[in-house]
Amino acid sequence: MRPDTKAARPPRQVRKLSRRLDVARQLHDLEQDAALDIVDIERLRMSVTRSMWFFLAVGSVFTTTGVHDFLAGDLTPADPVWWGCWGVEPCLVGILITVLRWEAAMIARGIDIDSRAVDWLKRFLLGSTLVMNVVPALWPREGGISAGMLAAHIMVPVLVFFLAEVMPIVQARCTQARRAITLTAPDTAAPAPATTVPTPAPASPAEVPATPASVAAPPVSPLAPVERLADPRTQTVPAAAVELDGLGIPVAMQAQIRQLVADSATAVTAVDIQRATRLPLPIAARVVDRLTPVTANGYAH
Repeated sequence: MRPDTKAARPPRQVRKLSRRLDVARQLHDLEQDAALDIVDIERLRMSVTRSMWFFLAVGSVFTTTGVHDFLAGDLTPADPVWWGCWGVEPCLVGILITVLRWEAAMIARGIDIDSRAVDWLKRFLLGSTLVMNVVPALWPREGGISAGMLAAHIMVPVLVFFLAEVMPIVQARCTQARRAITLTAPDTAAPAPATTVPTPAPASPAEVPATPASVAAPPVSPLAPVERLADPRTQTVPAAAVELDGLGIPVAMQAQIRQLVADSATAVTAVDIQRATRLPLPIAARVVDRLTPVTANGYAH
């Protein structure tokens, strides 16, 4: 074989499969990171919020026409009031959405809204929109009553109101779910430098004081066994001592948790269990409650 001959490349199928395996390993590593749950929750929140905003805008357009028909009456576009009637319903909907966004921020922080003024304000906004949409349908200026238009003028304002009510709840619950995920900070602490203890120089025979024979230490036989007491802190808890029944955890995952407790030299936390098993944080906290009496002093209670 000549020296300038290139090494044989692996087959194309091998190279293609190797690239797929590399991608699979990278995806597996990313899926073990708890930050991926935050990304998924935020993506879901944005998607749901955009859809709800779109349908809320469509419903507001319909209610705006009903309110304008009620307020404008027999006015013509030559009258400035006719143009001003178009801004009444957007004003009502804007106030409603602003109040509900404030409620969402308070709910996400665990603060209850117990003010009657807030409840009455929302009811007044809903009632105003509902009345101004229903009256033109019940007493039309031309023709008779249309059952379809009457049902639409009742259903759409109520739907817009409840859609505006649900939107801040979605925002608040997504925020709570995102904040419930605990991220572990990377260990960036540098190891402490090892300190060397200087060894004293051996003393000369003249400086060593003579030890009386009466206080001399008894000779220790090299064959005598040295007894050491076992430190209870270094004793490992057997994996079978961990009781996890009743938590709804699969048997294989229970064995994985028991092995984690047996191999860990320190107390196992909820974050450790979540990273090892991908369990939700509340269930991992319940597992830690089961482990607390076992890992507190090294003995099962």
